[in-house]
Amino acid sequence: MVHVGGHADSLPELIQSVLSTHPSLRSQKAQGESAAQALESARWQFYPTPSIGLEQVDTSTQDPNYPSYGDKNVTTVRLQQPLWTAGRLTAGLDKAQAGVLASQATLENIRQDLALRVVQVVSDWYGGWLKGQALDKSLQYHQTLREQILRRIANGVSPQSDLTLLLGRQQQTEADLSAALAQEQGALARLIQMLGHALPPHALVHSLGAAPTLDTNARDLMEHAQAQHPSVIKLQAQARMAEAEIIELRASLSPELYLRAERQYGNYTVANSAPVNRYFLGFSSNFGAGLSSLSQVGGAQARYAAALADIDSTRVSLGEQIQADYVQAEAGLVRLDALQASLFSSDNLAKAWSRQFIAGRKTWLDVMNAVREEAQLETQIADAKASQLLLSWRLAIVGRGLDRALDQASAALSKAPVTQTTPATPAHSTADAFSDLNWETSGQLPLYAQDGAEAIALRQDAHIDPLHLGLHLGLGTSVDPAAAPYAGHTRKEDAW
Repeated sequence: MVHVGGHADSLPELIQSVLSTHPSLRSQKAQGESAAQALESARWQFYPTPSIGLEQVDTSTQDPNYPSYGDKNVTTVRLQQPLWTAGRLTAGLDKAQAGVLASQATLENIRQDLALRVVQVVSDWYGGWLKGQALDKSLQYHQTLREQILRRIANGVSPQSDLTLLLGRQQQTEADLSAALAQEQGALARLIQMLGHALPPHALVHSLGAAPTLDTNARDLMEHAQAQHPSVIKLQAQARMAEAEIIELRASLSPELYLRAERQYGNYTVANSAPVNRYFLGFSSNFGAGLSSLSQVGGAQARYAAALADIDSTRVSLGEQIQADYVQAEAGLVRLDALQASLFSSDNLAKAWSRQFIAGRKTWLDVMNAVREEAQLETQIADAKASQLLLSWRLAIVGRGLDRALDQASAALSKAPVTQTTPATPAHSTADAFSDLNWETSGQLPLYAQDGAEAIALRQDAHIDPLHLGLHLGLGTSVDPAAAPYAGHTRKEDAW
């Protein structure tokens, strides 16, 4: 058994926990400190530049420039102040400031990427967990049917082929259950790696109640993302850096005006002379080799144009992503309602087929097909719920910003009523397995519609936000995953 340390109580806290410990953020914070030091250095460029020169001469006695009766050592202290640089120093400061902004935007972009990774892992886990619950109940129902058909075979009412059919379907369900368990445990292992400590599965179940509330349309989300997304801000900062570089390179084509003050100790021509002060006003220029400076300016202009194009491209990509997620979220809600209504019908059909089989009006194949269809509908609903979870959080994080999404989710969680966890009870069908799970909405609607009218109510309820319907998976009366046996399969959750 792995010792389980402290764990987060909600999905926002899970995200915050990853953001507080992930090494990629520490690396980028160090890069940000480097950018801040570069900005400080750019500010110092406006100040005078001190320098000290110490020279010792050793020449022949016939050298007229350095007579033997002069000092052998001369020390010169200089202080040079730039007066006009054609905008080079200001451009350097702007470039450094843009570098700091780009570093900060990169840090925020990494935070968003990590948050989206956490949501992706949690949604993968949730889909696997829901499918595992559904398939486990289906296996239990298969076991009940197996006992029934064994009794009928013993009494000579049913042929041996009916048992063969049931065993084949049961093995298929066991294979699907193994895949669901692998998805669940694989996602849990990935989340543990991101957190850096063990996490019990029941804690992850309870974390799903916190969700951001999306009360805006797709256009508002797109406008906010295209203006405030960290990737856009980073590219804008890089464009500003490229623009400042153009000014720097153009300034190198102009001479610089400077003032220099010197104090010289020692004199090569007069021994033991007093220190001498000098003041210089001059121009200096550095054009580079050939026409290389002009080529550098052209290259900087091309980089600036590319940076502007990258901004437009990123904004288009963000708009496409938000629009696609918004449409998928709305379509997913409709699909989920249809699956819920279909599940109700399938459950009734399976029960009816079972009764008619006993009466001799339906075949054993009809019964098995009805059971399989019911399990398939429940796994489709599980995938739809996990997809809603992912889409809702992704829209909130990308469209509104990470901090705002976390704040709103935490505020919604703090206002939610405190509920108790009750152990799951065996169900007679896979539809009953989820009857204890509730939507965390004002009406406390069940996860699955119990009848056709309720399915219509789910679709028409004005209080349900179609964007994050999958996120409001509260556990008002939740199922304890450890309490549900897996029909002889050993769950490995305790190993985590």
